[in-house]
Amino acid sequence: MSRLEVRVTQACREAADTVRPESIRSLDLEPDRRPARTRPAAATHKRGRVLGPLAAAAAVAVVVAGAVVVPRLVKGTLGHPGPSKHTSTPKPNALAALPKFTVLNNTNAIDVVTTATGRIVGRLRAPARQGFVTVVGTASDRTFFATTSLNPQTSCRTFFYKFTLSANGQPSALTPLRVRVLPGLPTALATNADGSLVGFSVVQCASDVAGRIGIGRKIGGIGLIDLPAGRIAKVWSYTLGEDYTNDLTMSADGRLLGYANYWNSRYQVGRVIPTGAPSGPDASHSRVVVRRPTFTALSPDGQIMYAISGSREQVLAAYHVTDRHLVSVLHRWPATTSLSRAVVDPAGGHLIVPFEKIPAHRTRYPVTYKVGHRCFVVKAHKAQKAPTSECKPIVQPKTQFLSVNLTTGAVTILPFTVSGPPGWGVVAW
Repeated sequence: MSRLEVRVTQACREAADTVRPESIRSLDLEPDRRPARTRPAAATHKRGRVLGPLAAAAAVAVVVAGAVVVPRLVKGTLGHPGPSKHTSTPKPNALAALPKFTVLNNTNAIDVVTTATGRIVGRLRAPARQGFVTVVGTASDRTFFATTSLNPQTSCRTFFYKFTLSANGQPSALTPLRVRVLPGLPTALATNADGSLVGFSVVQCASDVAGRIGIGRKIGGIGLIDLPAGRIAKVWSYTLGEDYTNDLTMSADGRLLGYANYWNSRYQVGRVIPTGAPSGPDASHSRVVVRRPTFTALSPDGQIMYAISGSREQVLAAYHVTDRHLVSVLHRWPATTSLSRAVVDPAGGHLIVPFEKIPAHRTRYPVTYKVGHRCFVVKAHKAQKAPTSECKPIVQPKTQFLSVNLTTGAVTILPFTVSGPPGWGVVAW
């Protein structure tokens, strides 16, 4: 990990540490009228977890001395294909079976990309004073759901929307779902094949009222929206010791939800919970399928849980949901590769993983600061008579996308990239 990445990670964790666990309010899915801080109530003692997508973005913006960098698609301009960023071009037959459109979340806007070419064919702006957090698609590849939060965060709120794509990929206007705005920040979104059920995860924010709480205190919940009825049908709460989930998925028939969170504050586990289970603590109604995954994704038939795990190398593998045995290993990455959550094509057959290869030059010692040189400050030499700073030029990382054929195991690098590190709400099929 480079000095830049270390400093960004430290800054995010330092921002997270300003939220005292004892100041977290209890889960309340009624509209919250009390003033709140703008950081979600995740477990701050978990290593490597960031409190939320917008909180992390805010921390990074502060670290780079006010230089706010918004992730953006770099494969061509709207309606005009750009040059390929890869040394090899995917074979046409490898791309023909993929969903026609890929939806990319750039926070301030959603870009619709033709999967086979990387061409941007549509763009959907976020509502005023809001930013996209998560997005998920149905099996039709035409209907999508998205969550937003306030941007900038003057308070913690979760908004739910629906949009559709035309035959040529043009997005419709956002339509708010017929459910109330929820207190807290969205961390995950899922849907069944026909879009009649929508699953979500919302983590609560810290209040101004201090009070000691234990790791068993509820901090958020996984909910199920019955769209035809226009109501939240179920809520399964999770605790400070479990932490929030950011990789919620749903089987095509809507009978099963899959996700990962912590087991007794020790390590992550991949769980499944039947949507027919009554509301209550998620741990009481869920079953563990995989131990120590980084990210999970449920297959459309609900029989397989795909999980990314490992430390010496990162492995994408398939596990049977019923008996938890390893079915197959689909792909491996070096430990230095930065990965995000896997997204399964709701129609079945393929899986997409955002990733970033960490180049060797990112580990070099930073250069000395020069006037007018945009850089990330690493360290100040206070002992010198004329203090200077060590810095590293601000170089925006690139996220690529790997498609895995779940039948043959063949892998394909998709012909587009996103400017910025891999994010767990960045892509949808």
